[in-house]
Amino acid sequence: MSATALTKANEGLSKTTESLKSLGRLQDIPLVRQMMTFAVAAAAIALGLWLFFWTQRPDYAPLPDLDAKTASDARGVLTAAKIPFKIDAATGVLSVPGDKIGEARMALAAGGLGANPDKGFAAMEGDQGFGTSQFVENARYQHALESELARTITNLRPVREARVHLALPKPSAFTRQKEAASASVALQLRPGATLEQGQVDAIVHLVSSSIPGLVAENVTVVDQYGRLLSNPDPDSDAAVSAKQFEQQRRQETVFVHRIQELLEPMTGPGRVRAEVSVDMDFNQSEQASEKFGPDPAIVRSEQLSESGNIAAGPQGVPGSASNTPGAAEQANAQQAQAQAQAQATQTAATNGSRSSVRNYEINRTLTHTRQAPGIIKRVTTAVLVDNLAGPADKKGKPTERALTAQEISKIESLVQQAVGFDAQRGDVVTVVNSPFARQPAAEPEKTPLWENPNALNMLRTLLGGLAVLAVVLFVLRPAFRAITTPKIAVKDDVEAATITSIEHADGEEAPVRPALTQQKIPGVLNFDEKVEVARSAVAADSKHVAALVRDMVNADES
Repeated sequence: MSATALTKANEGLSKTTESLKSLGRLQDIPLVRQMMTFAVAAAAIALGLWLFFWTQRPDYAPLPDLDAKTASDARGVLTAAKIPFKIDAATGVLSVPGDKIGEARMALAAGGLGANPDKGFAAMEGDQGFGTSQFVENARYQHALESELARTITNLRPVREARVHLALPKPSAFTRQKEAASASVALQLRPGATLEQGQVDAIVHLVSSSIPGLVAENVTVVDQYGRLLSNPDPDSDAAVSAKQFEQQRRQETVFVHRIQELLEPMTGPGRVRAEVSVDMDFNQSEQASEKFGPDPAIVRSEQLSESGNIAAGPQGVPGSASNTPGAAEQANAQQAQAQAQAQATQTAATNGSRSSVRNYEINRTLTHTRQAPGIIKRVTTAVLVDNLAGPADKKGKPTERALTAQEISKIESLVQQAVGFDAQRGDVVTVVNSPFARQPAAEPEKTPLWENPNALNMLRTLLGGLAVLAVVLFVLRPAFRAITTPKIAVKDDVEAATITSIEHADGEEAPVRPALTQQKIPGVLNFDEKVEVARSAVAADSKHVAALVRDMVNADES
């Protein structure tokens, strides 16, 4: 039984050694060894390149709330700003590197491409569902209407964002007095932008015209600072005062821009500061006057009238006294007296009345004057001019010089012409030369190392380099060593057992051939030498070898 087991063990050992020997022979072929070397090298290089590009690849962050049209326009803006981006083919989301997302948002905002989450009436094009109630449909319609109005108002250049809130009464056929509709518009203006009153009125009329039954008086417009921009009553004192103040401020701004545009080409940009105060008269007055010219009068019409009486009265003494005898003398005397009176009466009757009326054409001037509000009463101007740039010093640093009296006089004359100076009106122009205060540049805030994106990128690159080095040391180097070094085909435990010593069953050791052990232990044994060692062990102590083989077989069967 032991001999059969020993024979099987010898056959198994022979097959194992033959397979190991054939593998070693395959490894010894130069072409196979070169191919394995190139394959391991290519795999290591590919792994190193993947690690390197993985460490260099930035983390992309999506830009949300961009519709298809906005995303299409954003591609041109980001390309012009030299900001890398990528578009997801499945979702169409536009993404930029994480450290460039702030710069990308600023570039899109400068190009007028902002977030536009509201779709307006486009949101009602989808399937609304079979069980949608009337209340939900009305709410969706009102929200869509508000979104459309907000998008229309946002098209105005000074407006950055707009929100519209509508208060629409529920229609009913059973109420006589219906509630009036109202609307509120909240505007977020761009930095430095303002809305004129005409633009505010345009927004009010736009909203009121879009809603049936909404009057302009029920539309309220405010800005991001809570200031009321709309005027429900344009004729109120507050509205009139606001218009007057706006007109005065606009006139002052015009004068300031004139002064800066006139002086900056001579002094340099940013070296002129001007303030103008305009006193305006908003009183409205009317005046009527009539003047007669000094030219000689011309007769326009003349009317003459004359009246008189030339008839004589009766003469003589009336009655019968003149025919009475003895009364002749008395009658003659009376007759003489009557003739004298008749002559006087005739003279009086002959003198009549005469009158004339003449109409003369006189040069007359009628003047009716109405003074419009907003007359400039006085203009006060103050101009501060910085020192001019002088020649560079010996070290090459720029210097500054003060203005001369002649230059200040020239600037004052230019300012007077720019603001329409009038001495009779009491205008004042003051020009002062003084160096501007130069504030030192603010030091950037120190960002912690773990929050610095550059430090994180450097750390990622360092980790990638360490990974590549680890691949070279722990993958490439052992692989090349394993390929170039021949392998031992016999197991270490069997070789050690056969080379060193073989124990007897009773515990004693049987010595092996000293010449073989002393010469072959330090080196590598070939196949023939290993077979010779096995034969020597069997010849020296066959029982012990049989026991070892039996244990090996039992271990394999178990």
